[in-house]
Amino acid sequence: MYLRTPKRYLRGQRRSPISLRWLWLWILTPLVIWGGVQIYNNRATIAPPLHNAIYGLVSNAQSGLATAMAPTPLPTQNPTERLTRAEADWREGRIEAALDSYLAVLDAVPNDVQTHYRVTLGMIMEGNVEEAVQAAEQTVTADPYSSDAWAIRALALNENGRSGEAIASALRALDLNPDNARAMAYMAEAYLDSEQYDLARSTADRALSLDDTSFEALRVRGRVAQEVEFDTALAKDYYQQAYALAPNLPTMAVDLARITYFGDQNATEAIALLSEIVEVNPQNALALYWLGYMYYNGEGNFAQAAEFLSRCTDANPNGVLCLGLLGRVRMALGDNLAASEILQQAIDLNTPWPRHYLWLGRALIAQGNCGSAIPILQTGYDLAQQSDDTDAITAIQENLRECRANVPGLEVEVTPEATPET
Repeated sequence: MYLRTPKRYLRGQRRSPISLRWLWLWILTPLVIWGGVQIYNNRATIAPPLHNAIYGLVSNAQSGLATAMAPTPLPTQNPTERLTRAEADWREGRIEAALDSYLAVLDAVPNDVQTHYRVTLGMIMEGNVEEAVQAAEQTVTADPYSSDAWAIRALALNENGRSGEAIASALRALDLNPDNARAMAYMAEAYLDSEQYDLARSTADRALSLDDTSFEALRVRGRVAQEVEFDTALAKDYYQQAYALAPNLPTMAVDLARITYFGDQNATEAIALLSEIVEVNPQNALALYWLGYMYYNGEGNFAQAAEFLSRCTDANPNGVLCLGLLGRVRMALGDNLAASEILQQAIDLNTPWPRHYLWLGRALIAQGNCGSAIPILQTGYDLAQQSDDTDAITAIQENLRECRANVPGLEVEVTPEATPET
């Protein structure tokens, strides 16, 4: 079956003689041309707003993209509050607390010489002398033209037994500032510790001539009076002046306590001075050592001595002085096994003190172990000769005779029957 299609759909359609498309073209073209002419003629007025509008759209897009992609910003540390707290603690003698605060903001003040200086000095006073060298180098880095930076570097190097380098560093400090009494004092101390006694005395006097209120110069002049001139009264006078100028610094109180103990034979006053230090600086190894020493030698209170010396070794595990004396106190308390273990730690740390070898030898002999004691005592004997410690030499000789051993300078025959069992 076929569908019939009306004829009108099969016929061609007739077109209008006027095209609307061309009509719109003729109408819009003159308008576009006219608008372009107007924009060109007024371009000086139109360009800035147009530019600003486009720039604003681009900037907003860039800002949005950056905000979407950027990490959350971290808060910037403001060191002012910690520095203010550190300054107050330092002034009041709370050196450990001040040191903690200074260390916390050290990276935020890389060029602050005073902060770096106090970190170094604080480490020295706390007995962390090896760390103090690195801190001193950072102080110089903070300002290579600071005389005080080179001065504290000299002190740190000298505390590590590097007196020659310390003198060179102090000379650099004096090149930068010839009137720096502090640098002169640290150089005098380096001369003293390197046994250049005449230079130590003359340099300490020059430091005081530069500034008679320099506690550093007064302190080293006191050391010269005590260790070179053997004038304890004069030494105490210098130490008292230094302490009066810087009572917040533990080193000044320790010096005064030591001269009070050895010069005046006044253990009570000396212990009181040291106790004030550890009350506000409970980990000050230097004060803890001398408290242990005075309770052991001056008071005969072995238990109290052991307590302070144990705290000292906790604060500074590599401190051979505290380890050595703690071992000796343990011997006095009758615990030779613990004593030998502690003294062995001091020897493993290359202690330079011959008496540490003497005490370890005695602790081993007390345990019936002459075989292990002999080489220890022989090493101690050599060190005692080098340091001219006649008391240690005599004591070691007696202990070696007890073990029937030969050492240079001793004529003890060792027979098979007398050889101790190992």
